[in-house]
Amino acid sequence: MRAPSRRAAVTPEHTPCVWSMIFLVFAVASSVTIGMIFKHASRQQLDRTALLTVNYAAAVAVAVGLLAVGGREIDQGLALSGTLVALGAGTGAVLIAGFFVLAWATEVAGMSLAIGVMRVSVVVPFLASWGVWGEVPSPAQGVGMVLAMGAFFLLAHQRSAPDPVPAGGGATTEPTAPSRSPVWSHVDWLAAGVLALTFCAGGAIDVLMKTFEEGFGAENSRVLFLLLAFGVAFLVGAVIVVRRGLRDGAWPTLQTVGWGVLLGLANYASLEFLLRAIEGLPGTFVFPANNIAIMVLAALLGVVVWGERLSRSNRIGLGLGCVALVLLGL
Repeated sequence: MRAPSRRAAVTPEHTPCVWSMIFLVFAVASSVTIGMIFKHASRQQLDRTALLTVNYAAAVAVAVGLLAVGGREIDQGLALSGTLVALGAGTGAVLIAGFFVLAWATEVAGMSLAIGVMRVSVVVPFLASWGVWGEVPSPAQGVGMVLAMGAFFLLAHQRSAPDPVPAGGGATTEPTAPSRSPVWSHVDWLAAGVLALTFCAGGAIDVLMKTFEEGFGAENSRVLFLLLAFGVAFLVGAVIVVRRGLRDGAWPTLQTVGWGVLLGLANYASLEFLLRAIEGLPGTFVFPANNIAIMVLAALLGVVVWGERLSRSNRIGLGLGCVALVLLGL
């Protein structure tokens, strides 16, 4: 007679962790969706500035709607001061600039590398925490910083397209000597430069959020601060779009507006689900797991869906980035 199976019951205390894991999966999916929309937008040659402006309008609308119906609880207010407003305005400006650069990097370097570089930029706030706030990293985090910098250089190393072959096959009568040009002469400097801007922008956003946490986080709501920053990002983009529309008559198309709304929903969802995930799981697990999953999934989708090609250096860089994110979370 077979003994009855003993199945582990999901107790009430386990339920928050289960939901937090589900929220983490949704956060990863939302972040990768952002990259997919950027890739599609570059293929369709949609207006980046208009796309990002509509994105922030949609994100703000969703956030305000959730606050109005009680879908998101706020345990603190926002004590506005000149310094806090300036920080929020600066964060909003960097947010839309960072998203613009990420969209540009997705176009010139591919979704896999753009998102990979954005994720390893987490090393920048670690360096700022060490240099500005005196938070000495652990030995594991120190190794993670070094690996993250190495991962960035490997991810940013893109070979330029080979010179076109002349008509008729380009055969020459004289044997060609082996090329002795340095490896950096074959680098696609445009892609490398845009990826470097992506790295700096991603790090700057994290440093600004760290500044808020250190200087204002105890008395102010992080959600409301992000809402303020999103609103500023929308206003910055709206000024550019309206000015260009009045001057040149170049107004956003319905297609751009539609994809901008979808981008805004994914943008807000990635933040909302991540915040809900860390309510039930430790941040030392959530943040590395979130970043690594996004890097790996974006690379897979970039190769499988969009036909992107990763060099050996790029693949090593992605692997180093994953290891670095694990070490930085210890």
